[in-house]
Amino acid sequence: MRSLLAYYAEAVMSAAARGAGCTLDCSGRGDCLNGTCLCEIRYAGDQCAVPNFSYHACIGGIFLLVAFICAVQLTICVVSEYRRLKAPTFLRACKVTTQKMLYFVAFLASLIRGAYFVSPSAFQEGWATSLLSAYYPLLMSGSSLIVCFWAEVFHLRDIRWERPRFISKTFLAFATFNVISYSLLAAEVLTTNFADTSAEKKSFYQHVFNGFYAVLLFVVVIFFLIYGVEVYFKLRGEFLKETKVCTVISPRPGPSTAAEGDEAQDTLVTKQGVQTDLADNNGTVDPRSVNQSQLHQSRVGLLSQALMLILIAGFLASETLSEFWKTKVPVVSRNWHDVVFRLAEIGVALWFPCVLWNSMAPERLWLLNPRRLLSKQLDDATLAELLARHHDTKNVETDSLVGSVGSVRDCWICYDSSRDEPLIRPCRCTGDVSAVHHECLRRWLVESASTPDGLKCKVCNTPYIVQETNRVEWDRGFTFVHWLRTALAVACMCGAGAAAWLVVQLFASSVVRVLVAGAALLVCYVAVRFLGMNTVTAYQRAKVSSLRILTEPSAEHSLATISQTVTVDITSKAALSQALKADEK
Repeated sequence: MRSLLAYYAEAVMSAAARGAGCTLDCSGRGDCLNGTCLCEIRYAGDQCAVPNFSYHACIGGIFLLVAFICAVQLTICVVSEYRRLKAPTFLRACKVTTQKMLYFVAFLASLIRGAYFVSPSAFQEGWATSLLSAYYPLLMSGSSLIVCFWAEVFHLRDIRWERPRFISKTFLAFATFNVISYSLLAAEVLTTNFADTSAEKKSFYQHVFNGFYAVLLFVVVIFFLIYGVEVYFKLRGEFLKETKVCTVISPRPGPSTAAEGDEAQDTLVTKQGVQTDLADNNGTVDPRSVNQSQLHQSRVGLLSQALMLILIAGFLASETLSEFWKTKVPVVSRNWHDVVFRLAEIGVALWFPCVLWNSMAPERLWLLNPRRLLSKQLDDATLAELLARHHDTKNVETDSLVGSVGSVRDCWICYDSSRDEPLIRPCRCTGDVSAVHHECLRRWLVESASTPDGLKCKVCNTPYIVQETNRVEWDRGFTFVHWLRTALAVACMCGAGAAAWLVVQLFASSVVRVLVAGAALLVCYVAVRFLGMNTVTAYQRAKVSSLRILTEPSAEHSLATISQTVTVDITSKAALSQALKADEK
């Protein structure tokens, strides 16, 4: 009897609550359907008065996971740079670079947005709005930094893009734009939290500032697409041009000090800067010399980020005009609007750690090194034509070749003069390091296949001319060590999943379950990333093992001293000085 009375009492209270909810118009956060409030996805309860904790926990958890990944990548970047320094110090390792700044901005934006969504009721209404708005200036900081970096890629020449650096010529534009965006954020914080304004005016000011953010974000997207299309679609820019330092050996002017009849003569060794340009006269690049895989990856990444930025700008503009349309649209449509909005925000934040996946070698990222779009590997069909074009062009980098007739050369790798295998000269080095056995050099390249400049000479920095074959040496890439590492990674993922399932079954506390699930996901993420990098490295080793290295074309050795020269355009003194400094580094 007592339970029956309790049941009727609960039913009466529930009906009263539903009636009250519709009487209060569902707190302005939902629609009344048959006496029941259908709340917006951000709110819950009979009167839509409390936040929807499931929705906020899901969105906030994803943002916090992105922030954690960015923090790990930033730490790995600092540690790897510390290890590369000859005189390592912590301050030099923390030197500001474009990569580190992007990691930091993505980390801070995701952390702030995650902090709000995880505990929306922990902040007052004004500060919660400020936390939501702080995401957009940080987002524009990262996007504008990429735009400034691409502007330097397009306009500046003779910059070593494969080295970690920060923007230089465009820093003033970057700082000015960020001063504007953060000034708007400071004005919004002062208006909504410190100024004595009514709730209606606070809502009005919030809509106005959202409109400003939408305009600034739209400006960023325009320049993002302008420079992105020029660099990654049209393949234009000064990054295709480079000043090389060449050694020129010429007879010294004036009377010779050598005895009469002696073949020796005074020579003058000078350094000259030679401008190289990978584009044709009409400004286009031969598609056969482009790394199509990197090109397609860069285009997909560029378009995806641009699309998500446009969506966010559009959603901010719609929030500015929400007073005119939100009350006329059903709650289901408003919920879809909110979900797509949050997914776009998550996608933009997640884009940064995805395109900056290689924390230890930023020169392998298409975002930070546009020269990754260029390929030096040639197939059988294009080899002869490109070599002929290489000889015909005048605007090409060259070195003076000095050698003696009949001089005996040894392989600079094995130094075994008893081998019958002929020696090749794959680069422009002279002296004792000019000749090498083909098999020795191929083994050398296989061991250094994981490095970004593996197919370049470590001395003269000349790319090797290689010829691809139809076969791939799988056994040289996928070795026993590779399969052992793969088995360990799979075992770690399975063990983490099994341990998480066991803890969830044994413990009823939601906190313990969430922590264990997060730890298992982290272990799986690290294992999957290690597995992917290990597989890519093995494939690169197998691919390099099947390459055939060709000798560098050179003039025949018919004289005691040979000097190979070409007609070049000597660059300015400033460009030559900058190239010499880069060569010394």
